This record gives sequence, structure tokens and C-alpha cells, in this order.
Amino acid sequence: MSLVTWHRPEFEGREGELINQNAIAELAGVTRAAVSNWIGRHPTFPAVVAIQGSHARAPRLYVLTEVKTWLSERSSRPRSKPSYRTPARPRHEILTERAERAERRIAGEQQRMTELYTELGKAAERLKRAQDELATIEAEIHETRS
Repeated sequence: MSLVTWHRPEFEGREGELINQNAIAELAGVTRAAVSNWIGRHPTFPAVVAIQGSHARAPRLYVLTEVKTWLSERSSRPRSKPSYRTPARPRHEILTERAERAERRIAGEQQRMTELYTELGKAAERLKRAQDELATIEAEIHETRS
């Protein structure tokens, strides 16, 4: 094992008795996320024995027999992992809502482009007037020098 932080040093050297969260998920027939939920929500879940590594998401190790006991006490029966995730709403409804949001964004951007083109046209008119004024002034300057 790489860097290991022992929270229960009596298990040091007994790594064969330990199990990580992925293996717990396999054992219980649930997803890894379900195991994370159990750990966070159930104070009776077995205590961490060791942490492999130093980063925040480093694998945590638990005692296999304690996990099995906890699972049996919860009457958790193994069930198969879902092969796909069923959305809470029908897919058609979700896609229709996304399409409506996209249409609203498009309409908003088209409105913004119309406003920008209008502003650009006004700026072009102001620029033309300033150029004409400059040309008139330069012509007057040229006439006064002659």
C-alpha cells in the first residue's frame, strides 16, 4: 500500500480484512453513490480504519466483517445495480423543456442583435456626419489659405 493513514492501528498489517467503498458497493449490490450516502447519513456505519493517500477523495478502508454485520442489521438484501438511470420525468418532457429554453435564448439573442444593429446604424450615421463636418472645415481652411 502507498501512504496510509491509520485511524484504527490495530488493523495495520491485517489489510486482507479490509474493504474499500467500491467493494462495499459490489458486496451490497448497490452503486458507489449509495455507499457514500450510507456513510454520510448513518452514524452506525462502521468507522474508517485507514485512508489510502493524502488527497480529499483518497479511498477509505473499512473492516469487512463490520460492514457485513451492518448490512445484515439493516436487512439490506443484495439487489442488482441499475443498468440505466430512469429519469424522474419522461425524457420527452425533459427534452421539450430544454428545447423551449434554447428557443427563448435564441429569441433573446436575436432581439439583442437587432438592438445592436440599430445602434450600429446610428453610430454609422454619427460617424458620417462627423466626417462630413471635418471635410467641410478642411475645405474652409484650404480656401482661407489660398
